[in-house]
Amino acid sequence: MQELAERIYEVVKDYRNHDKIEITPEKILDWAEQFEDNGFVVLTELDNFISEVYVSREKAKKYVKGHIGKYIKLFGYSNVTQFLMDTEFLDLQQSHKSQPAILELLDEVLDENFSVSYRDYLTFPKKHYIYFDDILASGSTIGRHILEFLGQKDSRGKTFAEKVSLNEITLSISVFCLHQWGFSFQNFRINKTFGEKVSKKVNWYSNYDIENHAKFADQKLNIAKPVKGNNIKINSYLESLTATKYEDYAYRSRTDPAEETFFTNPDNRIKYENIITEKGIDIINKIEGVIKPNLRPLGLINPAYKIFGLGTHFFTWRNIPNNCPLVYWWQVPGHQWKPLFPVSNRG
Repeated sequence: MQELAERIYEVVKDYRNHDKIEITPEKILDWAEQFEDNGFVVLTELDNFISEVYVSREKAKKYVKGHIGKYIKLFGYSNVTQFLMDTEFLDLQQSHKSQPAILELLDEVLDENFSVSYRDYLTFPKKHYIYFDDILASGSTIGRHILEFLGQKDSRGKTFAEKVSLNEITLSISVFCLHQWGFSFQNFRINKTFGEKVSKKVNWYSNYDIENHAKFADQKLNIAKPVKGNNIKINSYLESLTATKYEDYAYRSRTDPAEETFFTNPDNRIKYENIITEKGIDIINKIEGVIKPNLRPLGLINPAYKIFGLGTHFFTWRNIPNNCPLVYWWQVPGHQWKPLFPVSNRG
């Protein structure tokens, strides 16, 4: 167990360092011990996939640099200065959210590689608009911002959606991680509101895709979603939910994915999924008073969805998405649950 903890630590050691949070191998072991006899299984699986799904600050900078290089090439620029003159990096989120933090990294990358700042060109006329974020899970925030952006009008009364359709401007959404299911919702939303001529011209770019759409073939299902079996605790929990939508998405078929690439093997996937789902249910059962309908053992979700949560496994140096299983981030006075990734106040 010690060796597993030390390997995991080497990957996640910069988690919220800027907030004076310090993860140690000992804290990782303390977290694992809460799973009692199953701690070894949990750490084994986490060790297997953590390098794939944890974005350190340095990795994030490499991602941002790659995004910029992609757009310079896509839009046909020979130098970064002209690209920055023509490009606006949308700043639509609150100050404590991911977007401002990523824009800080963007300025660092530009300074270190080109000795320039995008802020030097804010007043220039723009024809390219780029929206950065760390993760598209359900995508509701990104979707709302994009609809608002496309719906706004220029000084001549022309909507930005019209300008995109006429190739007068471009719109790009760049994220580190994208859920296929959430993306399908947001792409449909754009299509429904502004038409296919607009939705087809929006550029989407991601470094890591979570293939979790239950209706798509050959999905990796690089998430946690239990198989329906004889587990009374898990089955009873789902039945107790008053939600009605997407119940057929709640459980994973034992034959999906066709090839296991995220967990160490299919049997350990089942063990791990059951362990963290059960622990998540235990956490919810300790809540006194009203339980928020969007709180599920595998993470927050639309309260109308009759599923266990998204089961997201994706973490960054600055925070953990609340779509991740509760065992990773739950921290409530009186519950005595020690999170692996203490959550930053989202405001």
